[in-house]
Amino acid sequence: MKRLIAATLVLPVLCPTAWAQSSVTLFGSIDNGLTYVNNYGGHSLVKMQDGINKSNSLGFSGSEDLGGGLRTFFKLENGFSANTGALGQGGLMFGKQAYVGIGDRSIGELAMGRQYDYTVLLEHYLPCLNCGLFGVQNADLDRVSGERLNNAVQFKSATFGGFTGGVMYAFGQNSGNLSTNLGRAISANVQYAYDGFSAGAVLTDINQAPVFAGLTGAATVLGRAVTPTTTLVVDNQRILGIGANYAYGAWSAAALYTNTHLKLAGRTATDQVLHLGGDWHVRPDVVFAGKVSFDRFEASRWYTATVGFDYLLSKRTDVYIDLDAQKASGPGTVASIALTAPSSTDHQFVSRVGIRHLF
Repeated sequence: MKRLIAATLVLPVLCPTAWAQSSVTLFGSIDNGLTYVNNYGGHSLVKMQDGINKSNSLGFSGSEDLGGGLRTFFKLENGFSANTGALGQGGLMFGKQAYVGIGDRSIGELAMGRQYDYTVLLEHYLPCLNCGLFGVQNADLDRVSGERLNNAVQFKSATFGGFTGGVMYAFGQNSGNLSTNLGRAISANVQYAYDGFSAGAVLTDINQAPVFAGLTGAATVLGRAVTPTTTLVVDNQRILGIGANYAYGAWSAAALYTNTHLKLAGRTATDQVLHLGGDWHVRPDVVFAGKVSFDRFEASRWYTATVGFDYLLSKRTDVYIDLDAQKASGPGTVASIALTAPSSTDHQFVSRVGIRHLF
């Protein structure tokens, strides 16, 4: 770590006589398709919807080899709508990620800028990941779909005996209305991988965090009546996530548990979600996947079943079919599958056919 910090201080002196090689890569993804919802606020709906099975992105990444195991790197990435051309993340130029950093092969990497908090790593343990974001928590209270922090400093370690880890601190000042951390935020993780097994744990703690309370499907959140458009800025959002997966031949199984604690004006509530499922590679180009999810928040419960079929046309392009069904219970609770809208009843069904391309 001392070597990494020292390199940060010395590099400006060396830059005028830099001799290192550098590279810049253009990358991105585009996903689009048709979604059917049997109950979208009281009526059925068929709509074009993009960025569901993988959020659309266009970006640049680059690195420069400084010698002696040192390198600098950067990433600039924006999100966009394939159907309207609009920028994502509220219209930010590089709303998905924008950071620069320095790394040492034997120690790890230090990066600064707008970055995903470590909760995004739990995606690796989400069963049926290729089934898309319909399978995450209704309002993404546990941030598993991937959320960014502004003004963030992140350290990610190298791999030691199969273990990796990291810690992040995000300053709250000048975060703006489009940030997911109006106050300070802390995120940390540890992961282990060996052969076909991997596991990880993440802790994220955010002050003054905006949450989409109205999309949970609950009638009240933290003692407040909510509508589908209600957003609450909670005093504190603390997320603990633990996941594991195991791959053997054509089969893989995964489990993910998240515990999200919310605090607002002296009231607290906890959302607990358990996902269980796996994938079956019928052939190298054909994948079936499925999972069940159990979600408990205050007096509300949601039970969701997800099934996905994926056909790979090439290494970069695939077509897919996703099916999601949810049943809710609890006083005033309705079904509310992620990225749709709350149903008018305690059940909801979503189907989707789409195409995805990576470049």
